[in-house]
Amino acid sequence: MHGTIVTDVGQDSALAAERRRIAAEIHDLVMQDLAFALATARGLADDPARALHASAVVAAGERALTGARDIVGALTARDRTPVVEAVRESALTAARDVSLSFDADGVPAGEEPDQATLDTLVHIGREAVTNAVKHAAPTSIEVSLEHDDEWRLRIHDDGCGFDPAAVRAGFGLQSMADQARALGGSLRVGGVPTGGTSVEASLP
Repeated sequence: MHGTIVTDVGQDSALAAERRRIAAEIHDLVMQDLAFALATARGLADDPARALHASAVVAAGERALTGARDIVGALTARDRTPVVEAVRESALTAARDVSLSFDADGVPAGEEPDQATLDTLVHIGREAVTNAVKHAAPTSIEVSLEHDDEWRLRIHDDGCGFDPAAVRAGFGLQSMADQARALGGSLRVGGVPTGGTSVEASLP
């Protein structure tokens, strides 16, 4: 029929699966090693005797990692859940029966991270809320996500607090920090003046 476009659903699904496979291989076989190499080079850059060469390695690694993230982002952009929805739903699921508020007004419309950053934001949000529910007995949890020059995710609960050393040893705090550092970001955990605990992740 003239004017009718026929879509092969099976072919579209196969192409989407192939994009996901390629993106996963780039992430697992390229980006993880690049992130490890960058973390090592940044450590060497603190040594005055090696700083010049290490800085050149860091710059090259950052360019390569940015390129790999762009490729993965392009491959998965059609199939992945938007960052605001992904972080919100993951945090709400982890909160169980605890009241949770979510604020993403600081995320500009259409702003999306690469796949590795999206995965890390979801992981940190889920782990931080899970820790609060399990160890701090909160009555409410606040989660906020924003982006300007970097992605910032904050989780604050009104619970009794917890021992960071104990959580690091067995309940995911170290995993959150490692994932943030692997992307060149940071994770801060501490008490707040109004009571409870605050977790803040910053990712480039």
